[in-house]
Amino acid sequence: MKKTVLFLCIVLMSSSISMVLAGGVGISPAYYKVFFEPGMVKSFQFHSFNLNPLSKVNLYVQGDLSKYVSLSNHSLDGDGFFSVTVRLPQEIDVPGVHKIYVGAIESKNISEGGVIGGIASVRGRIDIIVPYPGEYAESTFSISNINEGENANYKLGVQNLGLKKITVKPHIEIYKSSPSKSILNQSLRIFTLTPKSSLNIIGELHTKDLHAGSYYAIAIVDWGKKIDKIKKQFRVGEFLVDIIDYDYLFEQNKINKFNIEIQNKWNTKINRVSANVVITDEGKVVSSFKTVSVSANPWETKNITGYFDTNGLKAKRYIASIVVSYDGKTSSKLVAIYVQKPVSRTYIKYIIIASVVVFLFLVIFIYLILKIKWLEKNENKK
Repeated sequence: MKKTVLFLCIVLMSSSISMVLAGGVGISPAYYKVFFEPGMVKSFQFHSFNLNPLSKVNLYVQGDLSKYVSLSNHSLDGDGFFSVTVRLPQEIDVPGVHKIYVGAIESKNISEGGVIGGIASVRGRIDIIVPYPGEYAESTFSISNINEGENANYKLGVQNLGLKKITVKPHIEIYKSSPSKSILNQSLRIFTLTPKSSLNIIGELHTKDLHAGSYYAIAIVDWGKKIDKIKKQFRVGEFLVDIIDYDYLFEQNKINKFNIEIQNKWNTKINRVSANVVITDEGKVVSSFKTVSVSANPWETKNITGYFDTNGLKAKRYIASIVVSYDGKTSSKLVAIYVQKPVSRTYIKYIIIASVVVFLFLVIFIYLILKIKWLEKNENKK
């Protein structure tokens, strides 16, 4: 219950707080959405700001309907509100979503001719939705990653973008791999949507019995004329920090970095992840060290680093026991590593010289071929 409430709060917060920010320039809200009406005249309020109060912000409009748009201001001194007025024609031939982009950019980044450049540039948006004739709907679907023993939160949205009423029959199926046989099938209520109305369903899927791994959830939305199928992948987390990769080649008689690549396979942050590495030669411990301690975000892959002192060790093969510790649990791997003699600097210098010489010969060879072809071409013209 608490997880459902938290999910609802996150959705509500993300929909109510809308701001676009790039560099030091920002604009809010991020977008508006309205349905087309013949001859509609409507104004939209935006707020633009610049973290540098001494720099002016220029405003502009882009999009296929930009010729029907006017701005109350074309520039602002750092911060301020402005309105965007849209005066639409009596009809728009192409149905669907038409996007009007409202941009703010530092004045020094707009060149002559209206070409926009620089990094401190952002755009808000006004979506003008022109209804489709007859029945037409569009659907959206999202599902959360979870841990073992948890239900997955989902959000399903259906919007009637046609001129006729539709009946919506949605259900959700879950598969372990490519769709073959579903392991979960959950039907939802049947809804009726009038033109220009939308449906948003937030709920839980009964996924408590799923084992750790990756799954596919498919939302199937039957709205009469067509069936929308939206496929999303989600993961069920296992309380595990897995050892993905590690360094295995080290130089003799020096202190080497020993990187261990780990992945948090839990859908929650894990703190204080560290590794203990013990190096053995025919069962005898010859070196050991501990890595730094790090935290790993859900599903994050990252390196943890220790230092392997090879002074006094022979150049040969050794066995390393890597034990990763986290919140009272451990993961381990027994691997082969190799200590090798330092590479001669003279040898490296010869390799570099040889590479340069080969490259130069290759360039000259290509030049001669092109020159011969050019001469032959000119000779044929004569």
